Amino acid sequence: MSKVINISLILCTFMVVIGCELSNRKAPVSVSWQVSVPDINKSNNNEHRFVIKNISNTPLGRNWSLFYSQFPMKSCKQQSNMVKVENVKGTFHRISPKENYKPLNPGDSIILIISGRGEMPGYSMKPEGVYWVDGSHSSTPLPIELVTRSLPFIYSKNEKAIQVYKDNKRIESAMKHANGIEVIPAVKHVSYSQSYLKLKNVIHIVAHPDFHTEVAIMKDKLASLYAIVEDSLSEVQLTLDYLQQKENAVNEEYYELNVTNDKIHISAITPHGIFNGIQTFLSLLKGQEVPYSIKSVFIKDYPDFSYRGHMQDVARNFIGITDLKKLIDILSSYKLNVFRFHFSDDEGWRLQIPGLEELTEIASHRGHTYDESECLYPAYNGNFDYQSETSGNGFYSRDEFIDLLRYAADRHVSIIPEIESPGHARAAIVAMKARYERYLETDPIKAHEYLLNDIHDASHYVSAQGYSDNVMNVAMPSTYRFMKKVIQELQLMYEEAGVPLKSIHIGGDEVAEGAWQGSPICKDFMLEYSMTDVQELSDYFIMRMVDFLKEQKIPFSGWQEVVLGHDEISEQYLTDNAFGISCWRTSANNHSDELIYKFANKGYPVILSNATNFYLDLAYDAHPDEPGHNWNGYVDESKSFALLPYCIYRSIRTHLLANQIQEEKTSLTAEGRKNIKGVESALWSETIRNYKGVEYYLFPKIMGLAERGWHSSPIWEPMTGIDEQLAFEKDLAFYYKRISQKEIPYWDKMNINYRLPFPGLYIDKDGFLFANTPILGGEIHYTTDGKEPTKNSKIWNKPVKCRTNEVKAKLFVGNKKSVTVSMNPQFY
Repeated sequence: MSKVINISLILCTFMVVIGCELSNRKAPVSVSWQVSVPDINKSNNNEHRFVIKNISNTPLGRNWSLFYSQFPMKSCKQQSNMVKVENVKGTFHRISPKENYKPLNPGDSIILIISGRGEMPGYSMKPEGVYWVDGSHSSTPLPIELVTRSLPFIYSKNEKAIQVYKDNKRIESAMKHANGIEVIPAVKHVSYSQSYLKLKNVIHIVAHPDFHTEVAIMKDKLASLYAIVEDSLSEVQLTLDYLQQKENAVNEEYYELNVTNDKIHISAITPHGIFNGIQTFLSLLKGQEVPYSIKSVFIKDYPDFSYRGHMQDVARNFIGITDLKKLIDILSSYKLNVFRFHFSDDEGWRLQIPGLEELTEIASHRGHTYDESECLYPAYNGNFDYQSETSGNGFYSRDEFIDLLRYAADRHVSIIPEIESPGHARAAIVAMKARYERYLETDPIKAHEYLLNDIHDASHYVSAQGYSDNVMNVAMPSTYRFMKKVIQELQLMYEEAGVPLKSIHIGGDEVAEGAWQGSPICKDFMLEYSMTDVQELSDYFIMRMVDFLKEQKIPFSGWQEVVLGHDEISEQYLTDNAFGISCWRTSANNHSDELIYKFANKGYPVILSNATNFYLDLAYDAHPDEPGHNWNGYVDESKSFALLPYCIYRSIRTHLLANQIQEEKTSLTAEGRKNIKGVESALWSETIRNYKGVEYYLFPKIMGLAERGWHSSPIWEPMTGIDEQLAFEKDLAFYYKRISQKEIPYWDKMNINYRLPFPGLYIDKDGFLFANTPILGGEIHYTTDGKEPTKNSKIWNKPVKCRTNEVKAKLFVGNKKSVTVSMNPQFY
């Protein structure tokens, strides 16, 4: 027996040693990367330099590959005698030896230069997830920590710092006139009394039984955020009841809030109105500590738009269910009432669909693969382990989604699911292709049942995200079986949740030119139906989907491409059955901004998702340390605030100054105005790696959406010239005041990873340093010795003499800090 034990111990020890050796294996190379902008006047021309160095003790043969993820460039050129780079799919790339490669000796390096047109270099444009694989398909990938050099600041640091200072100065000047009840979104009608209500840590709640759900949520917030609990002996009574004067209700979300020296009364005609009133009451407590003091006030309030939404992309990068609930809860506190659930796209399918197990078995994971039979290719974060806990992996079970539907409904948030089709469908296509391969030999009928691609398709196209195989084949009956199956399963989930399914968004955007042209099935289909243009295939698909949804009594939603190019009969049919058309292309350069009003004038229910104002994954600023895209400029909290639903062409401001419209454009008619149904932000997740990233993008810039959804026509909308400018600045200053004094303390309590703007800097002709910020209560710390500012650095609170080669500054609020702003002083 002892011999057996000894042998077992030896074997265990041997396995542990082998396991340690495998886990301690390192890639034989190091990789560094640097980007430059050779021509600052053509800032989208970038030059990327990879240096691959042999750090092992032996020469490297030609049988190896380096993989990484990075947003691709256009018109790409390569310079290297030894290696080449190829795009595998989307953002996934491979570096491998060329034919004339010679073994790389220890200590030697290879330089690979890639140049082309791409987004301006910034935090999110770096390569990610670099890993090494030797030539064998069965070899274990080895991660490589990429060494990156400083990113270039493509604009003048001085110019940027000074412009921010000027903008902040305008806000600062207007701040003294910025008064009102400090709630976001602002309330409609307010009248004050002289008394104050004093509230300690107990409150007596009396509520109509119809409002038990709203009361339960309110009690939880009072206790967890403000340490206030219910006690029938409290001197302060909070009453929630139906509105007696029902004729006062402008719409179903109308509420009245009356605060006296010992009572709080919230009344409405619906539970949703009561919920809105509760959010306003809770907002009055923000930024305070016990005992709370609220000035006696009577509020009448309601939203202008019935649709105030946020679209969250969980397909590209996944968000766990707990974080998703937190997000919905926070958004509902700002009275947003629609959450568009973008659960499918090219890079992931995130919702379990019974009977289509491959969608989550395969298409909800990304990792190292040569055939995508187990998972999708890496993308964005580039992680090679499809079983690891990264944002590339994960899905929501059916039960989790049903629970989420109920959770959102309790907070008066409707979830609208989006099935991306027929484009942006690569994840589903790959999953159904795997299903086809799985059953082809044993059950050919089952193999073809939900197939989404023509296996003989020779079409050549490249989608906006760099894919050549992401469009469903709309001439195949199996495509419609797939879509109907998914829709029917969604219906069952909503039914089980006891929540109405108000609409299904069918996508419809960015179908790449060239799709279907090389498909024999499509060619035969077009011949059968006398079609002469592949655009007719797209129209056919849209109409089939709208027909089916109509049969199910579900209005359709879609991106603006869905309603482009139809004849009058089709347009009438679409307008009759549409719930909301998401309009996102709002560029003045190509007149796509006019489409919004053209659609509304034709009768389409328009949802404003302007990329210029509401695409929240666009970086806050051109600062190289700010994450996010910049393909359509930059969006910060002032840009979202500046949207004018009924004056779209004035919604893009240069700094804080209004754009001057130089030409006549499509006007919004009186009937068209009625068809502007709401606003919706979009947070695409290509540049997001965790939930903290979601919060960073949303807060504070989504505050502008909340404001504009509640107030469609701000006071400065009908004004022009200097009057408009001053009114806008005053309104914006009040907005920043509310963010500073109310929302930032709330975000701290909620542990939200909000973003702080970096301060503005200016040095006058006498060499005095000036600094400012629109955030009240923050501290600007600065250095003059080239070091990064910390909380221990000097605090700027008055002009200081500054003779140095470089000034660096950051804004600090509590434990939060901004990115660093710097400038090189120039003295006069």
